Amino acid sequence: MSLLARRMGRSPSTATLSLDQFIEMEAKNNCASAVTEDGSLLDNLTLELRVHPPSIEIDNHAHDKWTVVTIDSANRPGSLIYMVQHFTELDLRISSARISSDGGWFVDVFHLSEANGEKIRNPKKLQSIKQMLNVYMQQEEDLVLNGDETDDMNFVETTVFELAGPDRPGLLAEVTHLLTHNGCNVRSAAVWTYRGRVAFVLSITEKGLPVVDGIKLQRLRQLVLGIMTRRPTLSSSGALAAMAGGAAGGPGGLGGVIVNIRKVRGEIHHDRRLHQLMLQEELNQWSQGVRLRTVDEEAPSEADEQQQQEEQQPGGAPAAPLAHERPPSQQSMGSDGSGPSDSAFSLHAEAALQASGFAAKVGSLAGAPSAPAALALRSPKHDRPQIDIDYSSDCDYWIISIKCRDRTKLLFDTVCTLADLSYDIYHATIDVGEDDGSAQEFYVRPRTGDSGFDRPQAEMLRAMLESSIQRRFPKGLKVHVHSLDRFGCLAALTRVLHQTGLSITRAKVRTYASSRSSGHTFYVMDAKGGPPDKSRVESACREIGGQLVEAGQEARSSSMGSHRFSFSFLQRNWNSAWGGSPGQSSCGST
Repeated sequence: MSLLARRMGRSPSTATLSLDQFIEMEAKNNCASAVTEDGSLLDNLTLELRVHPPSIEIDNHAHDKWTVVTIDSANRPGSLIYMVQHFTELDLRISSARISSDGGWFVDVFHLSEANGEKIRNPKKLQSIKQMLNVYMQQEEDLVLNGDETDDMNFVETTVFELAGPDRPGLLAEVTHLLTHNGCNVRSAAVWTYRGRVAFVLSITEKGLPVVDGIKLQRLRQLVLGIMTRRPTLSSSGALAAMAGGAAGGPGGLGGVIVNIRKVRGEIHHDRRLHQLMLQEELNQWSQGVRLRTVDEEAPSEADEQQQQEEQQPGGAPAAPLAHERPPSQQSMGSDGSGPSDSAFSLHAEAALQASGFAAKVGSLAGAPSAPAALALRSPKHDRPQIDIDYSSDCDYWIISIKCRDRTKLLFDTVCTLADLSYDIYHATIDVGEDDGSAQEFYVRPRTGDSGFDRPQAEMLRAMLESSIQRRFPKGLKVHVHSLDRFGCLAALTRVLHQTGLSITRAKVRTYASSRSSGHTFYVMDAKGGPPDKSRVESACREIGGQLVEAGQEARSSSMGSHRFSFSFLQRNWNSAWGGSPGQSSCGST
């Protein structure tokens, strides 16, 4: 089958239901009929999976450090990302993997460990891995679907808001205040910011149930859309806010803004949806010829660019090109010899900006920290990946090589991007060295169209992979908050942080009905982009009833004290090889 597909120039998965579609279809087919609702005969893989369910073997004795998991199953598009996502949400680390699939079947081997480096001993986690691909056994009530056994999201139905658009200070505070004011409780949420953009995934309930009033949902959608599209202006101090422009939005979007509302039962895969929301915006930018910046490059605002153009003398030499103006056709492919690497171009662009004095003007206008200060605020795990994409005409594969420092969720980020860009992974090797360096090599083909090598498409793929890896590095002071599940606590906290002149660059919010508590993690920066003053953050939290405690004591303090919530500052462990300053370790992140 695969040989025939190769000769036709298509992946064998084009006519096959994805794993998510298969799970949804089988959940509705209680009678295990051989035909669909419209009378069409089911595909062979569906029938094969009914007769021979996926085989998952777990071995805790084969290796002295890792738990070895071997999966043997009929292959469907999305199977690999489904497994890697499941491992990630169980808070497991993937130290090594061998991926092999062909002819409609796959055999994958993973070396896994707990976050602390120990083998997997938790019987519920082991059972969850054993049943993760078996759609007929996924309704077990005692399975652990993520790293926290107290989480009850698998049994709760909620309304999910997915938002994306231009970032600006106070945006999260406005959205949470709107939802709270309308009687909605935020059960879980995740917020990412990157390159002047923001993406939200918020799960809400109304009196413990999803919002069922269609008119109310439509009104909330219009109000949220108004908040997301509100264009910031120059403040009284002259500091520039984040630029609100952007490419045209996708489904549910308007002028670069995306607002999607849906009802979900069970676990919400926040990271996966945030990746997809960010990827959609970056694909829009790429299609317009806008080069994607990296976390090493500062983003000049629209007003700054206009001022630079006005300062050019008539007939004089043009100003140095901005880093984000380079068209995709000029980007390199890494090690294929087509031109200087993207890292080299970034250095040239930065030098040109500094020579022209424009970089200093951007910093003074926006109130942002200088380049060295900005680099010191980045994550201690920051590492720019080396990505090479080649083509083998002998086996008709695109060969993707990724090397960078290892970290949690690294494989998830790369596999997620390949899946969302419709590339099928046929073979892959994943290894983590003793020096914590990760080497990933994928043999892929586009799921649709000609599988032959397309250089512009490969350039775009490389840029998206680099972006998906680097957006994991938020800047800011890491603050952990724990409280009993009090209605409106999140809205009050985000409001007071905004009023104190602080900005949330990343957030993760969880509410656990089984323990009647909530735990939030925020990365906080100054609203102008500078390093936050810890005393200001502490003062803001105390203002609404928070109590500062030692890290790790938040839950105990919240359950015993009379205060509204407890909070702590999580320190980072720095290494001199990471760059930055140990004195600013509290502003790093992991």
